[in-house]
Amino acid sequence: MNAFHRTYHLMAETLAPDWRVITKIFGGLLGPDFIVSTGGKSYRVGSLTVGQLKRGIPAEDLDMLEVDPDTYEAI
Repeated sequence: MNAFHRTYHLMAETLAPDWRVITKIFGGLLGPDFIVSTGGKSYRVGSLTVGQLKRGIPAEDLDMLEVDPDTYEAI
């Protein structure tokens, strides 16, 4: 593996998001809600927060409602 490939893999690992969308819930007045997982916890967020996560804002800086991963009810 040459230096280019090592750099490429390190950059890809660094830029990879540390969150993922688990499910999308329709029927809200303000659009769909999303259940996202980050840091071993699940949160219920709106599309604005998902957009902020996509832009690279750290999950720790956002106000997110933690939910039970089995029932998606607020903790």
